Amino acid sequence: MDAQKSTASSEFDLYLAQCRDLVIEEIKDIVPADERYGPVLYDLMLEYPLRRAKGFRPALCMATCRALGGHLEQTLRTAAVLEMYHNAFLIHDDVEDGSLKRRGGPTLHQTYGVPIAVNVGDAMLALSLQPLLDNMALLGLGKALRILQMVAEMARQSAEGQALELFWIRQGRWGLEDDDYRHLVHKKTGWYTFVAPILIGAIIAGVEDERQETLRQLCWDLGIAFQITDDVLNLVANENAYGKEINGDLWEGKHTLILMHAMRQATDAQRAQHGATLRKARHEKTPQEVADLRALIDDKGSIGYAQEIAAAHAKAAAEHLRATADWMPPSIHRAFIQELVQRVTSRLA
Repeated sequence: MDAQKSTASSEFDLYLAQCRDLVIEEIKDIVPADERYGPVLYDLMLEYPLRRAKGFRPALCMATCRALGGHLEQTLRTAAVLEMYHNAFLIHDDVEDGSLKRRGGPTLHQTYGVPIAVNVGDAMLALSLQPLLDNMALLGLGKALRILQMVAEMARQSAEGQALELFWIRQGRWGLEDDDYRHLVHKKTGWYTFVAPILIGAIIAGVEDERQETLRQLCWDLGIAFQITDDVLNLVANENAYGKEINGDLWEGKHTLILMHAMRQATDAQRAQHGATLRKARHEKTPQEVADLRALIDDKGSIGYAQEIAAAHAKAAAEHLRATADWMPPSIHRAFIQELVQRVTSRLA
């Protein structure tokens, strides 16, 4: 059994690496090689994509398409666009959150300043339009328009999710329930991490709408399990392996399930104390205040609570994937998706 797991793991990593290599080359092809604007714009677009990263969003798009009978050349360009959107979102998120570290290095705005970072993110989104329009020649008008519609919905959902969290932070809203968190995560993370990659892969492969509904349910549970696990890793991971700042969510006042649970379980005095800390901007917080927040989380068992909910959603996602067995036959592509579902929470092991 251990040998089988090891083989599956190595095949997963190889598949992921191969997809990443293809996508990076595609992104390099999309980003103009321009002597005048390269040093001030286009070269900077490659900073985040070329840093150490898994690139599983485009890999998931390609794997879904191929698992359902589509072909690599039909999906590679669109998969690269999804990775560009992801990196543009990261640049903007880092500015909005005041993050210091991304993928093992300083955030773009820390190195070049906020105005340049924002412009690089904007330009990446602008460059992403033409490859999607090129799908009309590659895939036909119908599929190209459906993909454009999906990307437009993804962008709107992601922006609404980010707006909601920023509003909660600004208002100091901590009287929230788990379903509020699920709603936030599905919009902010789930859509561009799972819904768009998987459903675009299915659209390219020509999957019927009723079967896409099963994939939507898979994405719902997978996205929540993924984000909860990432929230946990932000508190417990090895920083060198994680690539981001440990306890960064506490410094930034992120509305994680962990912190929301801790605040619900806190006494009135604790809520007043820690609520005041969370309302402060990052640069106003002290290390001791962040340490006190972490102590509250540990005292209330909030990490364990979040892990249990993540495990339940991961289990549901696996059940949704099993429901596709009749029309997504065994292949290395399906095996990749299955292993990804299993890895969502096992990242904590």
